[in-house]
Amino acid sequence: MGSIVVKLKDLVKHKSSCRWGLLGAAVYALFFVLSLADQKIFSYMGVNGQAAVDLIRKYFWRDVLFTEAKILLAYLVIGFAAGLIIYYFWLVVLGARFLQGRTWFKTGLMIFSLVATEILFLLSSMLKYPQVYSEYFYERSPWRQGLQLTVTDHLHPLYFQAAGAVFILIFVYFWFKRLRWWSRLIIIGLAVALSVLWGLVNLAGRTYPAETAGPNIIILGADSLRNDYLTGETAPNLTALAEKGVRFDRCYVSLPRTFPQWITYLRGIYPSEHGVRNMFPDKSLRDQTRDSLCSVLKQQGYATAVVSDFAGDVFPRFQAGFDTVQAPYFNFNTLVDQRCLEMQYLLLPYLLNAPGRKIFPVLKEMDNDDDPLLLEQEAEQVIDSVPARQKFFLVMFSSVTHFPYAATYPYYQAYTDPDYRGKYKYYKPNIPGEKLDLPPADIAQIRNLYKGAVRDFDAAAQKLITYLKKRNLDKNTIIVVLADHGEQLYENGWGQGHGEHLRGNAMLNVPFIFYDPRETYPVKKTAELVRDIDLAPTLLDMLHLSKPPAMEGLSLLPLARGATATLNLTAYAETGLWFTDQGDNFYQKQRIMYPDIIGLGAIDDTYHNEVVVKPEYRALTNIAKHRMIRTKDYKLIYIPTREKIMWELYDENRDPEELNNIAVQNPQVVGELQGKLYDWMGKDKNSFWRNGYFVPYP
Repeated sequence: MGSIVVKLKDLVKHKSSCRWGLLGAAVYALFFVLSLADQKIFSYMGVNGQAAVDLIRKYFWRDVLFTEAKILLAYLVIGFAAGLIIYYFWLVVLGARFLQGRTWFKTGLMIFSLVATEILFLLSSMLKYPQVYSEYFYERSPWRQGLQLTVTDHLHPLYFQAAGAVFILIFVYFWFKRLRWWSRLIIIGLAVALSVLWGLVNLAGRTYPAETAGPNIIILGADSLRNDYLTGETAPNLTALAEKGVRFDRCYVSLPRTFPQWITYLRGIYPSEHGVRNMFPDKSLRDQTRDSLCSVLKQQGYATAVVSDFAGDVFPRFQAGFDTVQAPYFNFNTLVDQRCLEMQYLLLPYLLNAPGRKIFPVLKEMDNDDDPLLLEQEAEQVIDSVPARQKFFLVMFSSVTHFPYAATYPYYQAYTDPDYRGKYKYYKPNIPGEKLDLPPADIAQIRNLYKGAVRDFDAAAQKLITYLKKRNLDKNTIIVVLADHGEQLYENGWGQGHGEHLRGNAMLNVPFIFYDPRETYPVKKTAELVRDIDLAPTLLDMLHLSKPPAMEGLSLLPLARGATATLNLTAYAETGLWFTDQGDNFYQKQRIMYPDIIGLGAIDDTYHNEVVVKPEYRALTNIAKHRMIRTKDYKLIYIPTREKIMWELYDENRDPEELNNIAVQNPQVVGELQGKLYDWMGKDKNSFWRNGYFVPYP
């Protein structure tokens, strides 16, 4: 067989081929066992405990077994395919010498090749998504840490691409060499013909049908995106877009948590009105279609869709009128499946891509695997699926700017110090109850990781904008840039995160940019105070549609068009749930206490095993909320404790950092703002005042 012509049929006919595929499956099964050995305790939002583990063992052990079986099957399939590919590679390269070699030689060569393949895939994936592997490398032993540092700080994706190219070239060279001259000519001719055909298809693909009836609407949203970080340094593409539209620099959200905030955006009413006041509402509050932006647009013939990753897991949990929802689903089963998959770090290199997300949809729920470019690809596919001449409304909501700020290569290292070796090298999860006095180097690292995440989102946004131009949709598509809330990044000793308190502007002031290619606004940037509830009315006004009477917000077009200098708006806000009852932050000492999320939450086994707040705590969590009123000059914060109601007043002009509480010195201002705040809080028909507290009806 020294002169054999190796063809694909030789792989099938040769009796030993399946044996080598099975060897590959066996090696990858060993990878499954090795990954499983690195298991850690279950946790959620930084809160972990034996109670959660006991709950899983008692009620969700079947889910664990099913997910682990699916993961093992994936290992076996990939291993079997790898075994066949590597076997065929050596069969082509070595020919008869491989077939006639000793069994121990072939077995050793195959195992070595399989392990080398796994290492190359792992290191390549580690370079692009280091946060996914940090738990098992950087945060473990010194040699593992050194390995990951070498990969991320000294290697480039071209090295791995070159290795893959060399593998292919060697294979093609020996395969081509073994062919007869006429076979070579045929293959060369086919290659040239396919190349020409590919070029022609590509060229033709640049011409698309006429633009849709439009105008279309795209909302580019990012979770936890701060307005003051949307700059030319970190978001050059979006700031350039803002210069063509109008930017509202003082837009405030009313509840800085994702679930209630998106309902507020889509319905144009406050959380006290639509009823979703935390991230875990019960099923009675899920239908939010009435008078929503989506429902109004659908009546006008729009196709409506949302694509998102882990922070967008709220979208499948409520109904707002979207025709298409491509986002992960959050319930306790998801948490279990997610943790099972996270532990299999030797399998993840093959799955952190679009096909992997199809096989394991729970990958989109992983907070350390946020690739905005994968999300942008989904957005393109959704737009491509819209029938010709139909208008569309699309929300692309990225989680990359949400903690743990897990930007992809090269953005996670774009602003950080290459010599930093602290525990926040690659990402920064929010850890409830952690100490607030982090070293300056740690804080700088965290902020720079956040900058990289903003830049990552900006790049994906620009890719979608470029796609619109390619599709001839850019002149007929309104683009909105916004965030569900901002993020606290250790300013003034207030820690990290969002929704826990109402001091400062970092988590309440969000980007708000409108770009309408059909109109040039005379006002490019305004510092007038506007609100989240103004989004839906403004978009409807752009389309010359009347807003539903229930919408509390106003159109901002008079400001953008210069028809008025001010709308004299007042912003209101409330806090979300506190996920822990521990910590040194000021709000843990100025609040009405209730249990942490493990004690606070329950699993609704009558509704898809979703996590909800236990009925006995729902009223208490609403009583305990801090609330705020914000005018152009002042902010007044209402803080209920078991002992008394506390008030904080800040002069926004003289004290924009909100470091000096001047409530005692300004009783008249406090009294005036209290009255307005009481009126707003009193609109909640499910609550009443008692002894100065805002108490829900029993």
